[in-house]
Amino acid sequence: MFDKQKIEEIRQAKQAWEAGALGPHGEKTPERRRTYRNDVGVEVGALYTPADLAEADFDYARDLGFPGQYPFTRGITPGMFRTEAPLLRVYAGYGSPEASNAYYQYLLELGAEEIVMAVDLPTQVGYDSDHVMAQGEVGRVGVAIDSLRDMEVLFDGIPLSRMKRVSMLGNSFGPLALALFVALGEKQGLTPADFVVDLQNDVLKEYIARGTQFLPIRPALRLAVDVVEYCARRIPRWYPLTVCVNHINSAGAGSSRGTAFALANAICYVEEALRRGLEIDQFASQLTMFLDEREDFFVAVANLRATRRVWARLMKERFGARDPRSMGLHITSYGHGGETVHEPLNNITRITLGTLAYVLGGVTFLYNGSYDEALSIPSREAVRVAIRMQQILAHELGVANTVDPLGGSYYVESLTLGIHDDIVRELERIEARGGALRCIEEGDFRQAIAEGAVRRQAAFDQGERISVGVNKFRMEAPVPRSNFRADPSVAQRQAERLGQVKRDRDAARVRAALADVAAAARGTANTVPPILEAVRAYATLGEICDALRAVFGEYKPDVTY
Repeated sequence: MFDKQKIEEIRQAKQAWEAGALGPHGEKTPERRRTYRNDVGVEVGALYTPADLAEADFDYARDLGFPGQYPFTRGITPGMFRTEAPLLRVYAGYGSPEASNAYYQYLLELGAEEIVMAVDLPTQVGYDSDHVMAQGEVGRVGVAIDSLRDMEVLFDGIPLSRMKRVSMLGNSFGPLALALFVALGEKQGLTPADFVVDLQNDVLKEYIARGTQFLPIRPALRLAVDVVEYCARRIPRWYPLTVCVNHINSAGAGSSRGTAFALANAICYVEEALRRGLEIDQFASQLTMFLDEREDFFVAVANLRATRRVWARLMKERFGARDPRSMGLHITSYGHGGETVHEPLNNITRITLGTLAYVLGGVTFLYNGSYDEALSIPSREAVRVAIRMQQILAHELGVANTVDPLGGSYYVESLTLGIHDDIVRELERIEARGGALRCIEEGDFRQAIAEGAVRRQAAFDQGERISVGVNKFRMEAPVPRSNFRADPSVAQRQAERLGQVKRDRDAARVRAALADVAAAARGTANTVPPILEAVRAYATLGEICDALRAVFGEYKPDVTY
């Protein structure tokens, strides 16, 4: 691709420039840092030229190609945002279903295209609101969901078909989330073909980064893949699993290593699905990844591009995919930038730039933080600003007017190549250790994340990692108070509704349904059908999860590694 003579001329010219221009300039005006390193640990040069790409053996056809074609580095559709802007998602939910319903109506009026349900911690770990373990947590970090009745209230007046997609963020109860949406659709007179659901359902990352797991790892993996299998066979338009980098990176892994960990988890899910007799092209196109990079603008862009290439090659070369849709990875991202409680209006700049990076990197589904989110549940004003931020990037300023606008940048292409190679090397290391499941069980991932978190904090403490208004340019001022106040009556009202649901339902039907859930768990059948029947019968999430706990036991953490 490169003319060797021309590359040599450029290399020599750069050396002359460094000696005759950059060096003398640096003596008079020293660089602001001793070394420049990005968030993936790579030293950043002062200038990039075609010689850098030639040294990296860059090949346009092999490494980039064209949008909508293998290896999908430049995007998964030919027209990208010229034909359709990133799907505008909003992550929301708090308190009671009634309160969140009013909030969802407001978000849809602002232009939200997908509601991503935030559910409270008791819901995420399979406890009903009246359980002793739920005390003090009901409705605090998300909406409380105890049964199908809560979903009916939450989406009262909001048909699921009104949105382009609807989602629930929960990773350890994937079959229940799926069943709740199917059953709610039936109540609204809809079939699963009438609307699209996106489920996170990535339970493996809970064991290494987030912590809402409540079943032992191998049964939990089985349940997650039950969702993948059920959707592949019965609801092929739904998105059954989103493999998450976000929590792994933020816990300390860093973006490229965190991406490798998440891809290793994805391989684990895929292999389990294939063992059940599915073909790769039956389900791979509906798997998505939640990428994250909040420290470096250009790393965020390059990471999206590199991950699409790695995924495409995995699907084609390792798993034998033939359908291009299986090779084109749908990426979701959360636009943010390390929001701070100090001077929260500064977060608007951080979030805007983080969101812009994902747009330039070719994200498929996009949501972003609100400037006051570090303080508490976002205010309505902050959420409106966040939504308008996405709309401005999509419709003003020309950001979305051409496909992959940073493609061809010597720096971005060099960075994309480097991140791609880092991810591949880390995947090879994980495979040599026995794969993701073994690395999770033996503590490999947790150790790497913990070490990364220590390095990240040390860089912050030493001033190498700057947070404006926090460890540099800080003004001593009181931290602003959030206007949000949790409703103390939510837990009581949830308990009352829960009691009413239990009084009104057919108790015999519930007992039979829960027995079927336990029987499926003890055997090898897919657990989604009996869980769906239990949800239809108004069994509670806690009751269904207790049936699973009775068979599989509970997760017991091992804190050594």
